[in-house]
Amino acid sequence: MAWVAWNESLAVGNALLDSDHRLLIDLLNQLHDAIDTGQSRDVIGNVVSVLAEYVEHHFQREEAIMADAGFPGMDAHLSQHRDLGGRVRRVRDRYLAGERGALAEDVVDLLKKWLTEHIQVSDNSYKPWVARASGDGMGPSAMARKGGNQS
Repeated sequence: MAWVAWNESLAVGNALLDSDHRLLIDLLNQLHDAIDTGQSRDVIGNVVSVLAEYVEHHFQREEAIMADAGFPGMDAHLSQHRDLGGRVRRVRDRYLAGERGALAEDVVDLLKKWLTEHIQVSDNSYKPWVARASGDGMGPSAMARKGGNQS
């Protein structure tokens, strides 16, 4: 059974971003399983490295979509991305440098909590903007340029 299970509360309504979120959750589950089953340092190091790389990749994609949609909460959201991305990179770097406690249970739990709460709360805040931008070509930024109602 998955340590973190995908459910509709994690869906943001954009197929590409939902796919990214599913993959991030899969990577968290792989990391948890690798640690829990005592996999080698190389296996665990590979999983944590892929997780760190995919977090950055996903954030770039999500930020581009939010910008295209004219999401007004972009600055705060980017700050959260920088925080989580930095945490994941530091965990990866500490682990790859040989620090035993870098992937302690509380660290992995923190990543799980941070990621799921970020998706459920912060990512859901851009949901209506992204839906409008992708649904009819008249996203909030296009509407603002044309003088349309953004509500």
